Amino acid sequence: MIRRPRDDDSDLDTVIVGGGPAGLTAALWLAHLGRSVRLFDAGRPRNLPARRIHGFPGLPEISPAELHARIADHARRAGARIDLGVVCAIHGEKDDFAVETAHGEVVAARRILLAYGCSDRLPEIPGLREAFGTSVFHCPDCDGPTLRGEDVAVIGHDHRAAELALYLLSWSRRVTLLTDGHAPDLDAPVLALLHRCRVAVRTKRIARIVQHHGRIRYIELADGPRLAIPFLFVHLGSSPASDLGVRLGCESNVSGSILTRDGQQTSVPGIYAAGDLSGHPHLAVSAAADGARAALAIHRSLLPPEFELGRARRP
Repeated sequence: MIRRPRDDDSDLDTVIVGGGPAGLTAALWLAHLGRSVRLFDAGRPRNLPARRIHGFPGLPEISPAELHARIADHARRAGARIDLGVVCAIHGEKDDFAVETAHGEVVAARRILLAYGCSDRLPEIPGLREAFGTSVFHCPDCDGPTLRGEDVAVIGHDHRAAELALYLLSWSRRVTLLTDGHAPDLDAPVLALLHRCRVAVRTKRIARIVQHHGRIRYIELADGPRLAIPFLFVHLGSSPASDLGVRLGCESNVSGSILTRDGQQTSVPGIYAAGDLSGHPHLAVSAAADGARAALAIHRSLLPPEFELGRARRP
């Protein structure tokens, strides 16, 4: 008989680190499957500045806070425990992990799911952070389609920024690439392509972004004109919101994303990763799907070996 969720935390089936769509969905499914699960949420969601989450089936234009509250409530009603707290260290091995929180609590668990997400790198331009999530964005898939027919700008000076500018032409009327004082790190064919697609390249430093209640009024260039461009994308990259995966020895790629195989299993036995932390696309809906996939794999990994009936044992 599979163990049911219980009030005490002795020998939990799973501890989840991170309370975004991936972690919360995993908590919901693990509890639904009868597993004892506890989730630690640091309370610093990546999408907190955003007003709406786009493209989540059945929940059009829901706010990040409301989506969090709905999934968390569903998970709690299924039997998951969700606490506000920061996990600062994880020790041990598969079937015998010790999870240490910043408040000094130590929790035992048989499996670990890392779902603490990523943090975006933003340039230190006056006014930019105040507009982030309202008229300054980082994800073209989330926000590009909502700006159909609008003028947009992209901050960046390399091939990734040029690709983003061209990608935004799928929806935007006109795109401008702002290198913010950097010489464009682009070869001649790319510059020619931008010119053919009427993507203007402006190299002057950005002095400030003048905004009102998060909405851009204009972008002011140093010793240059004011650009009346209402929307801006930043493409300087992101990094994991914690180094727990690195300290645990999980294999990652050059961008810092934790590599996973079937069922979101990492290179470390008993450690799983889901959501933005495990790579693109960085969408709430795909993070939730990762969480469900990880939960099913964790549940199966905890079944008695004889249940496999001769099949290869899952990680």
